Amino acid sequence: MEESKNVTYDDMVQTKNIQILKSIIPFLDFPSQKPLAMLIQYMEWKNANKAFSSQENSMAACALTPGTDRRNAMLNAIRQYCSPKEQEAIDTLLNLFCIMENYDLFNN
Repeated sequence: MEESKNVTYDDMVQTKNIQILKSIIPFLDFPSQKPLAMLIQYMEWKNANKAFSSQENSMAACALTPGTDRRNAMLNAIRQYCSPKEQEAIDTLLNLFCIMENYDLFNN
């Protein structure tokens, strides 16, 4: 089965060049680190501004198919960046939401 990659906001605003610049920062002398970090933030801001200024929504690539539960999809996207304990809490929430939905279906 093919695993789909979650597209994130960072995928929109970061480029290969920005990632390269970020990896350089720790190797610069202290006075040079801040200006480069600020330049990187500016570049990301410019990319975000450009992405959200276009007529079509750039996040449309991440759009969910109709009928998809946005809350569950969001929690599953967040889950991959969490610690095991946080993942367990998210799993508990997802199970609770599932139980609540089934309860509503049963009562209606």
